[in-house]
Amino acid sequence: MRPFVEDILNVKGDGNCGFRVVAMHMGLNEDSHVLVLHALINELKNHKSDYLPFYTTERRYKEIFDGLHPPTSKNGDAPPEKWLTTPDMGHIIASCYNRPVVLLNLPKMGGECETYFPIRSAPPLNPHSNIMCLCLIPEHFLHVKLKENCPLPPPSKEWMTHKIGVAEQWLFQFLDRQAAFDELMSKEPMPPNKPTNEHNPINLDTPEKPKQEIEVMDEDEEYALSLV
Repeated sequence: MRPFVEDILNVKGDGNCGFRVVAMHMGLNEDSHVLVLHALINELKNHKSDYLPFYTTERRYKEIFDGLHPPTSKNGDAPPEKWLTTPDMGHIIASCYNRPVVLLNLPKMGGECETYFPIRSAPPLNPHSNIMCLCLIPEHFLHVKLKENCPLPPPSKEWMTHKIGVAEQWLFQFLDRQAAFDELMSKEPMPPNKPTNEHNPINLDTPEKPKQEIEVMDEDEEYALSLV
């Protein structure tokens, strides 16, 4: 996908990164991510019956709903249960802002790239103009700006199963771009693994670094730029 990426922008890695990306895409300051959370809460609350089939149980629905409420920590950092998760929240974002939301997953993450469409609304006159794209690297989201008419991943399996009425029209609007993505993936070589000293280890008596759980590391940003 790299030839079809116009730019990749980083956001603060405090556990709110996914919602910061959404805020940035919507033309807000990334620190306005709380406004995004409130919009998503209203979307999920006002259309609960539409989302229950996606989550299967009331318990899972409540977990997603509770996860959207802003964290209460003094510094605003979000614990893992309040991170943006996909596909759970991809459909909420797409429906709330009435636009496709694309998730790009790095090959080393083992996940799939997919597109989340609104679950109940018809496409606007120009559905290709406002595509939101997030790239998931280890425990962090980046904001990706895609080039016009670039290939797009297939829709999520959940959307294909539970979309409502006129929402099906989204699929027909993007068939050619999804076919281009499938063709691109069939030709794209597997990326090389990042170099390691696995077969020639160096043992040093130095203390182990604490695991970095939220903040994105520079090497992961560079890796994303080389593979997306």
